[in-house]
Amino acid sequence: MMLNTEQVAVIGQTFESYVSEHHWNDILQILQEPDDGAHFSVIVNAMTLFEASMEVAEYLIAFPTEVLPVFDNALRRAAMTVFQSFSENDNIVMKQNLHARVSGL
Repeated sequence: MMLNTEQVAVIGQTFESYVSEHHWNDILQILQEPDDGAHFSVIVNAMTLFEASMEVAEYLIAFPTEVLPVFDNALRRAAMTVFQSFSENDNIVMKQNLHARVSGL
């Protein structure tokens, strides 16, 4: 079974909201790093995520290879929101190689 478009949208919106609320400072710290094409990870505690949305947790457990790329896309959208909240003089650079890493499963 594959995730449908609606499920992908719900997962993405929920995760974007979650990382914006719980990982704003982590994202900001990454954006303050020089952009040398490196890959950056945001470590997400599984229990906190599961408390925020059991539905997303169930999708993650059932379809991890499909859900993790959705998480990465949502993380990039959240990073864009953080990026856009600062002026050009704040020495932050948008990163494309952002990855959500779920810990504590």
